[in-house]
Amino acid sequence: MINISQARENDVENNLSNQIPKNEQLQTIINLYDSGIPLEIIALQLDIELSEVRRIIHTIIDKKDLEKKYSKNNPINLPRSVFHLDAIVDIKKIVSNSQSNMWKALRTDPVFTFPFDETQELLSNYSNTKIKSIILHIDIVGSTKLSMTLPIERLSKIIQAFTQEMTKIIRLYGGYVLKYIGDAIIGFFNINTDNSYLPCINVINCAKTMIKVIKQGFNPVLNQYDYPEMGVRIGIDYGENVVVKYLPLSENVDNSKANELGNKIDIKKPIYDILGYTISITTKMTAYAKVDHIVVGQLIYDILSKEEQSYFSKVDVNPENWNYISDETGLIYKLYINRT
Repeated sequence: MINISQARENDVENNLSNQIPKNEQLQTIINLYDSGIPLEIIALQLDIELSEVRRIIHTIIDKKDLEKKYSKNNPINLPRSVFHLDAIVDIKKIVSNSQSNMWKALRTDPVFTFPFDETQELLSNYSNTKIKSIILHIDIVGSTKLSMTLPIERLSKIIQAFTQEMTKIIRLYGGYVLKYIGDAIIGFFNINTDNSYLPCINVINCAKTMIKVIKQGFNPVLNQYDYPEMGVRIGIDYGENVVVKYLPLSENVDNSKANELGNKIDIKKPIYDILGYTISITTKMTAYAKVDHIVVGQLIYDILSKEEQSYFSKVDVNPENWNYISDETGLIYKLYINRT
């Protein structure tokens, strides 16, 4: 006699046999899930029904192991990239979809959604603790020219479409959007120091995909409207940051004063943010990137293989303008820019 749990697992495997290679793609689903990729994105990229992905995850991965792995008392074990994501990411499809979405943004009045709740929920688990993260900062080059050329409502739609598509790419590569600052975005990717190589490669590939979307997706649309082309600069660095909690003023209101306030105290949710040297240095290093180029910090560069390092060249910085000191060497913190 077979029990219910066994029957369910057999049912999942039988369904899988008709849709995907049992071993390779099943492991791919698990790897992507471990990398923090949303189930919806996994289903989209692998062309599998979302309900099927959910059943696989719940059947194959033991819940108790997950709870232990992502315990609030063990913040270093945050979900992290353990898989070379470019092996399954369909970049052509991403570019095509981004181009279509830019067309729609300029022709209609689309609704834009952003995953703030998801980011806040994650950070709430690690309030006042330190986490090791890769920080990615991307901003638009020439936004001033765009603002001088385009009507404000057109510019707004372009910036919104840019923000929406870059957000999708960050999530696709296992990251989270921390905040939007005008025409810039700060994303973060949590990693474990025992496995820092693949996460670094995935974030660099994330940045490369962003640039492809701008050049091959957005700019052809802007050209059709005779608008100025868009360019971006991206900075990436790795280090330790602290998750801080901000309490809205209403949470500090004394309940004894409720009557004075008409018995209406607006208790809002706290806001979580990430602070640290890494975020500060990443946003500043972005200024050293050429248009449609990536600048990485010394900590990222040192993790790469010799072959991968050959694709970057050292940035010649003026110590008067760039005076950040490396904790490891005691010398000026080095920056590297991709050659092509």
